[in-house]
Amino acid sequence: MVVWEANCELKNVRIQWYEKSIINETIEINTSEILKPSNIDISHHVYKGIIGPLTSVGNYVYEIVHGQKKQIISSHSFQFFPSIPDGSKLTYPIQIVAFADNQFGSFVFDRLVRLASKQHSPNFIIHAGDVVQEFDNLQQWQTDFYDPLTSYNLAQHAPIIYAHGNHDFDPNKSNMYTTGAHWYSFTIANTRWIVLDSNIDDEKQDLWLSHELSSPETQNASFKIVVVHIPPFMEFWEPVAWHEKKEKHWGEFVRTRFVPLFRKYGVDLVISGHQHNYQRGQSDGTIYTIIGGAGGKLDFDRVEDWAFYNVVRKTHHYILMEIWSETIIWKALLKPVANWYTNIAGYRQLGLRYDDVIAEESTTVQEALRRVPREEYDQRTLRLRNAFQLSLRNEILPRDKWIKPVEDIRYLEPYVEQVAFEEAEREAFDAAKVVLKK
Repeated sequence: MVVWEANCELKNVRIQWYEKSIINETIEINTSEILKPSNIDISHHVYKGIIGPLTSVGNYVYEIVHGQKKQIISSHSFQFFPSIPDGSKLTYPIQIVAFADNQFGSFVFDRLVRLASKQHSPNFIIHAGDVVQEFDNLQQWQTDFYDPLTSYNLAQHAPIIYAHGNHDFDPNKSNMYTTGAHWYSFTIANTRWIVLDSNIDDEKQDLWLSHELSSPETQNASFKIVVVHIPPFMEFWEPVAWHEKKEKHWGEFVRTRFVPLFRKYGVDLVISGHQHNYQRGQSDGTIYTIIGGAGGKLDFDRVEDWAFYNVVRKTHHYILMEIWSETIIWKALLKPVANWYTNIAGYRQLGLRYDDVIAEESTTVQEALRRVPREEYDQRTLRLRNAFQLSLRNEILPRDKWIKPVEDIRYLEPYVEQVAFEEAEREAFDAAKVVLKK
C-alpha cells in the first residue's frame, strides 16, 4: 500500500506500477482504479493505493498519475521479495532499519533517519510504535514522522512495518494515518513477521496469534520475528507512573498473554519500543530487544531487574538488520551520550535565558566548542548555529558555576545533538550484535 497526502483534492488520480528490468525490453504497466481520498479537513486529503499482486523478486517502479493523460506527479522504486524466495534471483542481504518512540523528538529522529539513509540502503523500515505523542495532532504526524522519513528519500523506497504504540493508537479508528489492521503477518524471503497490538485486550488477537504461530507459513520459516510496542520485560520507567499509576501492568499484559506462545512455538526475536533506551537479552531461547530510542525523552530510572539483558544503553539509537539465507545479523547504532546538558528547570532556578548552556565539566565540552561553527564575542560568550540555521546566543558559564548533570537533566538542545551526531557518523556500530543461526 502506498499512502500520500495532498493539500487539495485531485480528480482522476491513479497509481501505476511496473517491473524495472534491464533484460526485458517490454514493460507491462499495471494501473489501479481511480483513487478517492479520505478528506480529513479542507487541507488534508489522504490517498491510499494498492500495488499488486506481485509474484516475483524484482525492482519495481510505482508512479502517481493524474488526469486522462496520466501526468506523473511522483515516481519512485522499491524491491519486492516474495514469500517463497527464488534462489536464482534473490540477492542477500535484505536490509531493514528499525526505530521506535520518536515522539516529541523530531530533531533526534531526523538525525537518525539521516544517518540511516546515508549509511545504508534499506529495503524495509520497522517502526515499533509511538511515532507521535498525540495521535489526533495532524501537525505532529507531518513534522515528527513523515518529514524526516521523506526528506531523506527513505520512506518512498522502503515499505514501513508499523506496530501501534500507546500514543499513536486510535481507539475510534478515525485516524487516516495509521494502518487499519491491529495485528497482521507477512513473509519477507525466509523470515515470518508477526505484528501485534499491545493496546488491545481481545481474545481474538490471542487466538489469531496462536493460529499464526502454528501455521505452516510460520513454522516453515527460517526465522520467526514478532514486533509489539510494549516489551514483555521492562526494566526502566518513571517510578511514580510505574508504581502509583499502575503502568507496570502494561508489560504484565504482554508477558502473560503472549510470552507463553512465544516459548511454545519458538519465536526467535521480539522487537519492542515503549521504554526509551536500548536493551538486548535472551530468555528461554527468544531474543528480546527494546529499541525505544528514536527521539523521545530517555528513561534512566530502573524499576525492575529481569537479569537476562546483557546489553543496556541509555541513549538514542536506531537498528540495522541484515537478513541472509541462514543468518540474521542485528546491529545497534548508538548515539554517543553528549557531555552537554540543558534543562528547563535548571534555567529557571538560575534565572538564565532559555538559550543558555549548562555544561558538564568535561574536556569533551571544550573540544565540542572548537568544532561548532561560531562567532566569538569574548571569553564567555559565543554564537552557535543549530540545524535549522538559527543563531543562538549562549553563555558559557564560569567553571565554578558549571552544574554536574543529575538524573532529571535529559533535554538536549539541537546544537548539542548536531555535535554528537557528527561524531556518531564517524563511528562504527557498537559491539552489540545478535547473530541468529538455524
